[in-house]
Amino acid sequence: MGEGRFQDRVAVVTGGAGGFGAAVGARLVADGARVVLVDREEEQLRRVAGELGALALSADVSDEAAVAGYVRRAVEEYGRIDLFFNNAGIEGRMAPIVELDVADFDRVMAVNCRGVFLGLREVLRVMLAQGGGSIVNTASMGGVKGGPNFSPYITSKHAVVGLTRCAAIEGAAHGIRVNAIAPGHIDTRMARALTRQLSPEDPDGLMQSVAARVPMGRYGTAEEVANLATWLLSDEASYVTGGVYLVDAGITAA
Repeated sequence: MGEGRFQDRVAVVTGGAGGFGAAVGARLVADGARVVLVDREEEQLRRVAGELGALALSADVSDEAAVAGYVRRAVEEYGRIDLFFNNAGIEGRMAPIVELDVADFDRVMAVNCRGVFLGLREVLRVMLAQGGGSIVNTASMGGVKGGPNFSPYITSKHAVVGLTRCAAIEGAAHGIRVNAIAPGHIDTRMARALTRQLSPEDPDGLMQSVAARVPMGRYGTAEEVANLATWLLSDEASYVTGGVYLVDAGITAA
C-alpha cells in the first residue's frame, strides 16, 4: 500500500455496505487508512469489505450494545479510531404526516438520529482518551430545508445537524473536529427506493424529471460525496469544524 494522506490512520465507517459508505471506505483505503466497515446488511457488507481489504463488523447502529461493540472491536483490532464516517441511515416510509404511524416515525429516528448519537458518544469517548480525531456525520439537504411527505427522514436529518454542532463545540478543545455533509439528489439505492415509493409505475421517469430540476441537470454520484467527506476527515480541513456542507449541485440555492 502506498503512502497517502490517511496513512496508518484507523477509520470506522457505518453504513459501510451502502453507496456513500463504500465510496468513502474505498477512498480511505486508497489513501492508506485501515478501515472498519459497519453495516447490518451482512452479505453486502462482506462483499464490499472483501473488495476493499477492510474489516467487516455487522451491527445495528440503533442498538446501544451493538454500537459499543463495534467501537470496542475496532479499538481491540487497531488500538485507536482516528476517523469516523457516521453515515448509516434509512429513508423510511413516504406519506403525509396525518397518514403516518408512530412506528414509521420511530423506525427512522432510531437509525438516523439515535444511531448517530450512539456512534458519536462511543467514538468521542475513544477520541477524547487518545487526544483527537475527525468525524463526519451524514445529514442531507433535507436537514436544512423542509418538504412534504417525508417528515420522519427530514426530522431525523435536522437532528443530525444539531448533534453535529453540539459535538463540534464539545470536541474542539480536545483536537476533535465534527462536521456534517448534506447530500442532495445522489444516484444511490436510497434514491431509487424513494422514486419507487413515489412512482412505482415509472421510477426511471421520475428520476429523469428530478434530474431536470437540478441546476447541473443530473444526479450526483457517491464518489462525488466521498470527495467532500474525505476532505473533511483529512488534515486539509484542520480549521473546519461544526459545519454542514451541501453536496447538491445548487438545488437548495435556487
